[in-house]
Amino acid sequence: MEVVSFGEPLIGIYPPEGHSLAEDEPLSKTWGGDTSNFSLALSKLGHRTAYLTRIGSEDFGRSFIRIWEQGGVDLSLLQRDAEHPTGLYFVSFEGKKHTFLYYRRNSAACYIDAESIPWELVRRARVLHLSSISQGISDNALEVSFRLMDFARAEGITISYDINFRPPLWQLERARAVIRRTITEYADILQMTEDELELLGWEAEPLIAGLERIPALIALKRGDRGCLIIQGERRMEIPAFSVKVADTVGAGDAFDAGLVAGVLEGLDLESLGRKANAVAALTCRDVGPLRAQPGLAEVESLLNQAPPG
Repeated sequence: MEVVSFGEPLIGIYPPEGHSLAEDEPLSKTWGGDTSNFSLALSKLGHRTAYLTRIGSEDFGRSFIRIWEQGGVDLSLLQRDAEHPTGLYFVSFEGKKHTFLYYRRNSAACYIDAESIPWELVRRARVLHLSSISQGISDNALEVSFRLMDFARAEGITISYDINFRPPLWQLERARAVIRRTITEYADILQMTEDELELLGWEAEPLIAGLERIPALIALKRGDRGCLIIQGERRMEIPAFSVKVADTVGAGDAFDAGLVAGVLEGLDLESLGRKANAVAALTCRDVGPLRAQPGLAEVESLLNQAPPG
């Protein structure tokens, strides 16, 4: 395996596009969770990816196994839980924005068991990917995240970290402390958005300048304005690709997959950003995080067009 991703999968429940949950409309189901989305997107880009998580033994959990198997995600690190359910989220569309309602307290992923992790398999990975969502779902998951990162650091495994800040998960000051510690002590590849930095009370450049240790590669995701890639003293703004957007849920996770894929492939800074932007843009073509996730051929076709901007 090239990449191990750690976190929580969530079943997503959607009303029709443009409608809210308060309306009397039929609902549809999809499969979500940031690190699950990342794993599936990266596998579709041709990289061997394993997912470390814990899921319920009910139909929702079994449906995730089918989705991962169909998507080529390695499940040797998967834990199953007969006592706790797989988490859920509901999406409600409010104009051009969407809001989330989570049912994840005491979900199976909160009880991930560090003692059951086959560490000899994790050792084979080149990259470990996680987010602050992976850390914020429970105290236990937070402890496991640091055990994983300590292991990765000792084994020379690159650590990819998406801030992906979700205020409902935890108290703000605790989130700030955990995120800053992760960035300062562990992250080699850092992904973040301007909205997340604003919620945390930070700005990108002062944050980077004030860090005791700066990640080797930093990506600031800017939505339809593309991204800013920072590597040492180099800063490169890369414009987004133009697509007809149906839904942006999962675009950030797809961006992360494109970025990590580019790192594994040894791409230069501009090519890294363009690939990440292309994967994110194509994912926005349909509702939900998975329905429009692109394969490698679609990404390469978009990249072969004239540069955006």
